[in-house]
Amino acid sequence: MDDYSAYQSAEVAELYDAVYAGWNDIGFWETLAREADEGPLLELACGTGRILVPLARAGHEVTGLDVSPRMIERCREKLQAEPPEVQARVTLVEGGMASFDLGRRFGHIYVPFGSFHHLQTADEQLGCLESCAEHLLPGGTLVLDLINPDPVRSTDPAAEQPDNAMSAGPVDWTEGRQVSSWATVLEYHPAQQYNDVQVTYEVTEPNGSTWTRAETFPIRFVFRYEVEHLLARAGFVITALYGDYDRSPFADESLGMILVAKRSAGPRAAESS
Repeated sequence: MDDYSAYQSAEVAELYDAVYAGWNDIGFWETLAREADEGPLLELACGTGRILVPLARAGHEVTGLDVSPRMIERCREKLQAEPPEVQARVTLVEGGMASFDLGRRFGHIYVPFGSFHHLQTADEQLGCLESCAEHLLPGGTLVLDLINPDPVRSTDPAAEQPDNAMSAGPVDWTEGRQVSSWATVLEYHPAQQYNDVQVTYEVTEPNGSTWTRAETFPIRFVFRYEVEHLLARAGFVITALYGDYDRSPFADESLGMILVAKRSAGPRAAESS
């Protein structure tokens, strides 16, 4: 199957936007985009534009691709509040990232916030990376923001989860409400190397009453050398590996695994040029 379309509900898209509005990665993406400086940007799984809109404000031309019509709709709503010059820098495309053809090339492609994990098979992952290679300008960069999988936490619903890895909030929402979210592993499928994850959003009303909304979707974890092998097969050379948005080195205790890569100058890259 193509990358799974999570966030089907407009309400869940709005809750997602509220919970993660203050996530601590915006500065990281702004710095990488500024350093790349090789042409327009492409964000895969752009969602509600949480990262895309600040990059457009900073002067970058950004194309956002997302398979969820609800998330794209939410992004368009947010762009309507931006100045015309910011809106003009943004192109939104509804579609999957397992295979895509946008008819142009980019200087910088990034897949933030673990979205690459929605691809369930090695063929889908490789197809995504090959599509990225075909859409990069010479000298362009690809950045994958992944989860550093812990075999116990990733597969055992009863395992203790780090607060900053699996939960967020509470944050202020609308009309005095607050919203929090957390993720729960429902089932692990070892033969396919993915698990079913439920993300729950809990809204607290001003009077103290609560209500929840939840979505369940598959997450396929990849380990360091597995993704390095996939990148090499797609014609990439890794130039940096970070463990967090502060660019600290990747280590055993890292919650994240952020890979920066460029198209190799080998035969495969030449064939797609």
